[in-house]
Amino acid sequence: MLDVIVVGAGPAGLYAAMLMAREGLDVAVLEEHAAVGAPTHCTGLVAAEVYDLYKVPESIVLHRPSTCTIVSPGGVAGEFRSPGERLAVLDRGALDQALAKSAQQAGASVFTERRVDDLTLGQGHVRALCANGEAVRARALVMAAGVTYRFHHLMESRSPAVLHTAQLEVDARPSETLEVHLGRAVAPEGFAWLVPVRRQGRSRVKAGVLARGDARSYLRAFLDRPTVSPRLREAPGEPIRRLLPVGPARRSYGERMLAVGDAAGLTKPVTGGGIFYALLSAAFAADTLIEALRADDLRAQRLARYEARWGARLMPEIRTGLRFRRLLASLSDRELDRFVAAMASDDVQAVLAETARFNWHRSAIVALLRQPGIKSILLRSLFR
Repeated sequence: MLDVIVVGAGPAGLYAAMLMAREGLDVAVLEEHAAVGAPTHCTGLVAAEVYDLYKVPESIVLHRPSTCTIVSPGGVAGEFRSPGERLAVLDRGALDQALAKSAQQAGASVFTERRVDDLTLGQGHVRALCANGEAVRARALVMAAGVTYRFHHLMESRSPAVLHTAQLEVDARPSETLEVHLGRAVAPEGFAWLVPVRRQGRSRVKAGVLARGDARSYLRAFLDRPTVSPRLREAPGEPIRRLLPVGPARRSYGERMLAVGDAAGLTKPVTGGGIFYALLSAAFAADTLIEALRADDLRAQRLARYEARWGARLMPEIRTGLRFRRLLASLSDRELDRFVAAMASDDVQAVLAETARFNWHRSAIVALLRQPGIKSILLRSLFR
């Protein structure tokens, strides 16, 4: 019998497997797809802080942007520079493959084409039944299967709130700047994005939409816009679609079981970014399970330490981000025009230069809400 089964070979699952295997635990990762890293579900934008957790190979960096332009529904544009943080757009599939290699080098086993169709708790073990009929048992399990929430009842949990995303990558004119486009017709309760990259010497762009509703249709309409379509050098193909959590699951632990990353609903609520939270939650999960396995105590009461750990680090950020997201989602297009214009003002730019951090939004949000121009726009939306 294994020490730990990890369901899902994304960043959270593979990083947890690597850390636990390094401590001598017998770990197996079960991935439903035929290859690790495919299909690619996210843009791969990270800050250098990720390197504090995992040494990302330079070979998988596709672009290092330093500016972002936010475009309002009426065409108001504000340009924002990274306040001293190095940003990188990673080849997300290659990141997963690098993490898989690191996990295997640490001693973990990674199995593809192992879709888990059923999980059961037994006396002293967890049993995973795969679609191919193979049954795998372990003392504990890490749920890292993204937005697949069909097993959360085993943790007495509920699925988190989600939005829809659609993303694709195409050849495009060269560019250096990230773009974020707002508007109810563009992406209700979310945004559209254009992220330039270079792949095999070719200029390309990752284009996507995070929205309430049919993200695929919103993405098609966005790419057909006269301000966007001339930049594309080939016809867009079919986008990859997925659900994205924008708030934590009700509970991320249970008897012999923990959920990490998207499976726990751990993303940055304002942007939906999840790689850093995935790795951070995986580190907390690995520490908790290493201790619990050594103590031979895998009761839910013991594993609750995991949620206490990530909660202490992340919940202040998540609560503030959720409130700010709700305020932004309530703005009309005209209010979004005024919001972007206020964000681009010298006073607000100075505040952002002092408070903005890519992975930690709370300080910047609190500072923004103290700015008279921003505060008045957001408050009026509450009493409309």
